[in-house]
Amino acid sequence: MGDAGPSPATARWFGRLAKACEQVAAEALPLSPAQRREVTGSGAGGDPTTRIDRIAEDVLLAAISAGAEADGGVAVVSEEVGSKALGADTPVIVVDPIDGSLNAKRGLPWFSSSIAIVDGPRMSDIRAGYVHDFATGNVFTAEAGGGAWLNGQPLRSPDSDGLRVVALEGAEPARLARALPHLGATRRLRLIGSLALSLCATAAGWVDGMAGLGAARTVDVAAGMLIAREAGAAVSFIDPDDPAEIGLGIEERFWVAAALRADDLPLLRETIAAADA
Repeated sequence: MGDAGPSPATARWFGRLAKACEQVAAEALPLSPAQRREVTGSGAGGDPTTRIDRIAEDVLLAAISAGAEADGGVAVVSEEVGSKALGADTPVIVVDPIDGSLNAKRGLPWFSSSIAIVDGPRMSDIRAGYVHDFATGNVFTAEAGGGAWLNGQPLRSPDSDGLRVVALEGAEPARLARALPHLGATRRLRLIGSLALSLCATAAGWVDGMAGLGAARTVDVAAGMLIAREAGAAVSFIDPDDPAEIGLGIEERFWVAAALRADDLPLLRETIAAADA
């Protein structure tokens, strides 16, 4: 699965997004942490928009607008601008310009741009996912039913013998304290700071599973969820647990877990429930 590569239409979008993310890297990575976290306004969700957020969103929206004009229109859902039609209602391009923004603003290297192409109004309608890791330059992609790729090469999740290494997101100290008793058999924890990158790390088998201890939004996980599933990992949503019930708006909130083995998902779900108690 995935050896043939993405369909021509999806490949065109991946090419556009690759150029845009290269431009984001060129403009944003040289900035100091203080420059990156300059507040330039506020996003549609009410959070402050920083300089690095603005750079990434402007570059990505310009690429998406050009793609919309070439392809007959799209709609956009983004952390910064909310929902916006660019000549059509579908496909919907779901964008998190900077996932792992706290890392980015602090000067830590682990953050990404996460973009999903969705052919309907729900998370179950995701057609393609694209995640650019700015720390390594790695690019994770996937197409529904077609497979997943890492830097253009087929990506398949390896076998696992249990939750030896687990990535946790939304890892506030109080949540961690409630979660840790449920992870007693886990040897090591990793706190990456980006839901998209934790999902991709699971897809690649770099960790055996991940759990988002805090509520996620569609922009955070839409692309990474598809990449993990198409690579062969198991992904579980929590409250609601059916992606067909999760809309694409930035107001949607839910929890997510992923594992190389589906048998490990119940423990991760218990861990999330405990952390949120």
